[in-house]
Amino acid sequence: MEIVMQAAILIGGRGTRLGDAVAETPKPLLEVQGRPFVEHIMLNLRRFGFNEFLLLAGYRADVVRDCYGPDSAFVATLGASVKVIVEPEPLGTAGALSVAADDLQETFLLINGDSIFDFNYLDLVACSQPSDDDNWLGRVALLPVENADRYGFVDLRDGKISAFREKPSSPQSGLINSGVYWLKSQILDRIDNLPCSLEQAVFPALAEEGLLVGRPYQGYFIDIGIPEDLQRARLELCERLQKPAAFLDRDGTLNHDDGYTHKVEGFRWMDGAIEAIKLLNDSGFLVFIVTNQAGIARGFYGPEDVEALHGWMQEQLHAHGAHFDDVRYCPHHPDGSVPELAVQCDCRKPATGMLTSLIERWQPDLTHSFMLGDADKDVEAAIGVGIEGAKVAPGDLLDRATERAKRFEG
Repeated sequence: MEIVMQAAILIGGRGTRLGDAVAETPKPLLEVQGRPFVEHIMLNLRRFGFNEFLLLAGYRADVVRDCYGPDSAFVATLGASVKVIVEPEPLGTAGALSVAADDLQETFLLINGDSIFDFNYLDLVACSQPSDDDNWLGRVALLPVENADRYGFVDLRDGKISAFREKPSSPQSGLINSGVYWLKSQILDRIDNLPCSLEQAVFPALAEEGLLVGRPYQGYFIDIGIPEDLQRARLELCERLQKPAAFLDRDGTLNHDDGYTHKVEGFRWMDGAIEAIKLLNDSGFLVFIVTNQAGIARGFYGPEDVEALHGWMQEQLHAHGAHFDDVRYCPHHPDGSVPELAVQCDCRKPATGMLTSLIERWQPDLTHSFMLGDADKDVEAAIGVGIEGAKVAPGDLLDRATERAKRFEG
């Protein structure tokens, strides 16, 4: 059964600084590079396993309902549920959240619908450090900036937010609130006297009590709240969100190759494999698993076994703040016992079909993409699609991933 990962998106504000641009359209639904801005947010979150979206609407909620109702073409392709929840009157960000109380999970992501912060969201979900015991109600993703004059500062002490400060009178560097929060539903008990602002009323009180965790992250950030940044998003967003890809073999690379591994009880992670995937997530790579599964063609197990195992692997990774973005497996082998699968295909490595499929689907930056595996066929497949490939010895994946990440940063 798929685990529900919920994201609530605040899209109810009017966005008056954008003038006529929002006369008929809520700010998060303004067109940016071919689709409403909020769709870029949902598509990016979908990569991390978020599969239930609550759109907290207010201004021009009718437009939101028209776009994301039951017959929405976008929702059908998103592969996730989307529910529009409308505040009856302007109630502030905390008020909008309180209206959605009956639909919220015990823990959930809350994000502003007029900005994108591109980092590893699962690290915020699963983060664990001495300062982050169970005594918290919210975790806030913080962004280091050179000039905080639009946002104000956040003071961080031993992993907890200690204070929110006003916008500086002159350019100063520091940490700002990115508008991305991982919250416990008990935070609703702190909301009263509507209308109410999370940022101005609830969060400062939680900070005083030591109940607000702060985690700094690096990544592309843009807020479309002013005309200049809306125009900048329209010029650069898709290019800035494009990522290189790490194509990873499975058996012998991510896990010990014990022969036709297809069950959870027979799966053994290689030392450092989970850490390597998280490193790649944190460094801004798409992570793909590309694996030959001749055992299907030989009749040893079925596709459902492989897919169940990959689902379990994803759950394991999520618990460590990591994930893979997509997976391809080849069920063919010329010597197979299942007739329809006993063929010479174009996907079994060293053929390139699996890699090509992922490239067509995700459009990664191939300049910095690479493949790592334990066999020559992995290297040959990488060369076949024009990316670097390298063999890794058992247990060396973390070192090889670290090298590639440093090269990309440089």
